Amino acid sequence: MKRWMALVCLLCCLAGACRAEEGVWYRQYWERTIAALASDDPNPVPEAMRISVRPDDVRSREAEQTEKDFANVLLLSTDAPEGEPNFGRTDAMLVCRVNLQTGDTYLLSLPEGAMAEVQGVPERIALRYINCFGGPLLAAKTINETLGLQINRYCAVNMAAFITIVDALGGVTMDLTEGEAEALDLNAGKNQLNGLQALKYVKLRRQGDGALRARALLEAVSRQALNGGTVNTELKLMDMLMPAIDTNMTTDDLIDLAFALFGQETPGKMATRGLAVKDGEMLDEEAAEMSRAFLYGKGD
Repeated sequence: MKRWMALVCLLCCLAGACRAEEGVWYRQYWERTIAALASDDPNPVPEAMRISVRPDDVRSREAEQTEKDFANVLLLSTDAPEGEPNFGRTDAMLVCRVNLQTGDTYLLSLPEGAMAEVQGVPERIALRYINCFGGPLLAAKTINETLGLQINRYCAVNMAAFITIVDALGGVTMDLTEGEAEALDLNAGKNQLNGLQALKYVKLRRQGDGALRARALLEAVSRQALNGGTVNTELKLMDMLMPAIDTNMTTDDLIDLAFALFGQETPGKMATRGLAVKDGEMLDEEAAEMSRAFLYGKGD
């Protein structure tokens, strides 16, 4: 019996030592990952460490039924290089909710520097890094769980796709400050930016908060896309842009969305709002209540 007890104790000690070694190794690996996220590494999270998310994990089937008359889409702009899988850092993140019966549209801007807990990630991370760990499905799942939303579709664009979209829309109008205009070799005030100019505008890190600029630009692009054209024109535009976009929206989804936004006799209203959460702060229940109140008109 004493020998057996000694053997059990020895095995327990060895197991504890192994866990300690694994913990030290994992800490070192995590620190390297954090350093990669803050660098220009196009793939900061190795493929083997990415979190797999199934479409059914994003939201419940009950939500699918209750939200059947709405499109709930997460819009992402990332720094993923051309031709790369879209696991880049997020420059801008918006939740778009469209009433498919009336065309009413709500755009909620999310602060990329705000923190959230992500299932499968050992520490809280900024929203801008979630896409690196599992792509748009993980981003949508995390936003749903953190803010209590019902997102079931996503549309993610990388740098090359972003240029294509802006050019296809005929450019986008932005109000430039003196510093921004000088950096882009343009005049201060309202300017029509082409795709390449719009991308340069987002990347003006020395002219203030690049994340806020990216969010403002994505809002402007969304507003411009929603404010003009007919159903046939927009369907042709969507068909042209689909190869450049990473999305889980089906052809039927796009047709429903096009008719809701551009097939109404009376165009639906459009409202925008941003969550006032500072960099480094957690998305809390107050932010969740504000999000639900804006998108759904209620606190639930």
